[in-house]
Amino acid sequence: MDNAVLDIIGRAIQFIGWAFIPLLFLPFFVLLFKKLTTFSCLLVQLIELFMTSLGEAIKWVMPSMVITVALSVFALSIYGISSIWWDELAIYLHALGICIGVAPTYLAGQHVKVDIVYERLNQKSRALVEFCGFYLLLMPVSLAVIWRSQSFISFAWQSFEGSTNGNGIQGIFVLKSALSAMFILLLAQGLSSALRATLILISHNPATASPQAQKSFMERFENNKKAEQTL
Repeated sequence: MDNAVLDIIGRAIQFIGWAFIPLLFLPFFVLLFKKLTTFSCLLVQLIELFMTSLGEAIKWVMPSMVITVALSVFALSIYGISSIWWDELAIYLHALGICIGVAPTYLAGQHVKVDIVYERLNQKSRALVEFCGFYLLLMPVSLAVIWRSQSFISFAWQSFEGSTNGNGIQGIFVLKSALSAMFILLLAQGLSSALRATLILISHNPATASPQAQKSFMERFENNKKAEQTL
């Protein structure tokens, strides 16, 4: 693909990204204008539906990586066959599984957090932590990484950077793009969590603050755990 075409596509994606940045401040507007709660609930539903579907799809990447490594070891140990392509495939699957799976993991509540403090808080206090955490940590860090990674991702696409090994996977440019994709997905899920937190903060009944929202992985996880305990 011609570099000029890639440059146009890159600038178009960048413009779309800048256009969506004001949406990140929607939770603030919901605090001021409660009429936006219906739109916020719909947006939360759409984001979490997408993240749920993404999580259901990406969960098969890690088993695929294990199978790939097992086949590679089996071929080397039994037949003395070594394949750089298969070795690199395991690395790609591992990296993509982490980068794409981070946001669904955040939705599930399975990310690293200080449970000793967080679990002792009431629902509105937790909502305040989520709200502040998004604007003080997640959003600035994500935007900084996305901004700083533009140059080396652009260079990787212009040269279609691939493996230094002739028989390797010629797709390092895709792997580098996954870094930006990870933080874009984190921003989207962070926005959803901040909106949920806002709806809880302004609601007289926090339990029904977001009635239209999809059930999160965490709710499913807790239901499965309860079912296992009853067996």
